[in-house]
This record gives sequence, structure tokens and C-alpha cells, in this order.
Amino acid sequence: MLTLFNYLTAFWSVVVINCIKPVNWEYCLPVHEWLLPDIQQGIEIYLNPSSLYQEEREYLKNINKERK
Repeated sequence: MLTLFNYLTAFWSVVVINCIKPVNWEYCLPVHEWLLPDIQQGIEIYLNPSSLYQEEREYLKNINKERK
């Protein structure tokens, strides 16, 4: 529960507070372009943490196989 509270607090202080300023409206307004894909990516990482850096791990495995 504390983790969720920390994420919500960080979201509020970074995103909401900065999107209130009229200077940032053009960047914050199309929410479907930046927020929804990032939420989807966060859910995928949360449900499958081993998918994080998967391409890099495979690349390193291939390098190690070539050296042997």
C-alpha cells in the first residue's frame, strides 16, 4: 500500500502540478498519447518483470556463446 501511495504522490507532484501551468498545456493535453501507453507498459513490466531488458540479456548471452 505504501508503494502505491508513493507512486501516486510522485505522479501528483510531477505530472499534475506541471500540467496545471498554461505553458505545458500543449504537451499535457493529448493524454491518450503519453499517459495511456505508459500505464500499459508499466502494467506489463509489473506482471512480467523478466521482460525488462530482455533484448539486452539475449545479446549478452550471444556474446558469451561466441567467446567460448
